[in-house]
Amino acid sequence: MRRKYPNTWKYLSLNKELLQGREHGKWKHDRWYAFGRSQNLCEMEQKKILTPSIASQASFTLDIQDHYFVGSGGGGGGGYGLTLKKNERMSYHYVLGLLNSKLLDTYLKSHSSRFSGGYYAYNRQYIEQLPFHSIDFSNPADKSRHDKMVELVEQMLSLHKQLPAARTEHEKEVLQRQIEATDKQIDALVYELYGLTEEEIKIVEGRE
Repeated sequence: MRRKYPNTWKYLSLNKELLQGREHGKWKHDRWYAFGRSQNLCEMEQKKILTPSIASQASFTLDIQDHYFVGSGGGGGGGYGLTLKKNERMSYHYVLGLLNSKLLDTYLKSHSSRFSGGYYAYNRQYIEQLPFHSIDFSNPADKSRHDKMVELVEQMLSLHKQLPAARTEHEKEVLQRQIEATDKQIDALVYELYGLTEEEIKIVEGRE
């Protein structure tokens, strides 16, 4: 670690005394720097959807290359990693589109704990209550909607990746408009998937 990650080793060394003092001094040995709870690390080393535990709106994103580890944290901090079943045919991009949609976010907020400042709990117990629309891949129309969602979400992820690299305000504005337009397309597709009427869409979008 000292050779391959010198900055990390330097930081750990600065906090050696604190790390050794964990669990009433149980870490006073040659692996004082080690991670204390390693039992779930293998679960993190895979593709997953990530979300903070507390947010003002749906903030789900996709970790394709197992770059990130998350923990529930204390006092509502941290976040969650969501994985699909091994035999699940639905794409992670499809599920990500549903999770970030205005419809499912409205549903989650109606069941979730609310905090001051307009923040809500995005905990496992609330996410599990979401009515995910499953796909009948033998139905061409259903499969087409699934594939369209995947395409739109891939486009959205690409746009968000480009945004920090924008050099001018004009470039940022153009990308932001594209993000907003793509977001509306995703919401429209979700309304179609769930068969919402115009009146129901107005309620979800706060136009009533």
